[in-house]
Amino acid sequence: MNNNNNSICNKSVHKKNVQHPLLINFGENQDGDGFDEFILDTFRFVGGRRYHNVSSSKYFLPNDLTEMDRLEKQHYLFRHIWRNNFSAPVREKLSQKENHPCVLDVGCGPGTWVTDMAFEYPSAIFIGVDISPIFPSEQKKPDNATFLQNMLDGLPFEDDTFDFVYQRSLASAISEDQWKNDVIYELHRVTKPDGWIELMEPEFLFSKETDAPNCHKFSRALLGFLATLGINGFISSQLENILTSTKLFKNIHCEERSTPIGQWGGRLGEMMCNDYIESAEACKPALSQFIGISHEKFDSMLENIRMEINQNRLYYKTRRFYAQKA
Repeated sequence: MNNNNNSICNKSVHKKNVQHPLLINFGENQDGDGFDEFILDTFRFVGGRRYHNVSSSKYFLPNDLTEMDRLEKQHYLFRHIWRNNFSAPVREKLSQKENHPCVLDVGCGPGTWVTDMAFEYPSAIFIGVDISPIFPSEQKKPDNATFLQNMLDGLPFEDDTFDFVYQRSLASAISEDQWKNDVIYELHRVTKPDGWIELMEPEFLFSKETDAPNCHKFSRALLGFLATLGINGFISSQLENILTSTKLFKNIHCEERSTPIGQWGGRLGEMMCNDYIESAEACKPALSQFIGISHEKFDSMLENIRMEINQNRLYYKTRRFYAQKA
């Protein structure tokens, strides 16, 4: 696809005076040793991890190379679990060669979903947006994919721009009020009539206290911390009702997968366990302070969590919601 085709979607970017897509590949400039917190214009460093420096965002996980690597591996885990990159009935639409359908990934992170999809559907145009400019370099980016930084002031696109709008794993960054009053309406706004949106979110609480007390303690701490930010950690069980209540969509569907986590689930279970532990470790600066324990005790808790996961038959549940714009 030549660059002229990108103008089909990019022509609407002027709406909010957004700059040209940032195509940046950031390396690690700090190793974290010898400092507790170091703030730059774009990034913030805490305990050796790099975070975004956007004060108005609730997202509290890192955006360094370690986290980017975790998110990339997680993408392929999710693709394997679901046997595809999406559930909405848009495969035929995305395969059209003459109309160049437009697809948006909201909160795209390192852009793995966008890149994977762009290679699979070379005639479609893919745009990823995120608050952190951690996107693939120009050399690694497909010609039919582009990336934009920042979505805090609404999506920088005209109404009715995209055939398919996708959003995943933002349950820990969006408040319940934002889900109900802003996010769904904004996704709807930029979707074409009869186009589709799709959401995918996990269930944070996956164990019983009697089976895995440390897992339960961590999950409850995470839910409690999220509540202080106005975030409902159980939102994945409510998104179908929220979509329905807007009366903006038709053909609303919810699907879920329960994936074994831990050694009893074989190689997949071990990889899911590693992803969970790595994501829990990424929460350490925020949650250790919230719980009131040292980083050393937090690390010890993670070791116990790994042991409990491997000793119990636990499941990690994810849900997908897809709906058509009415």
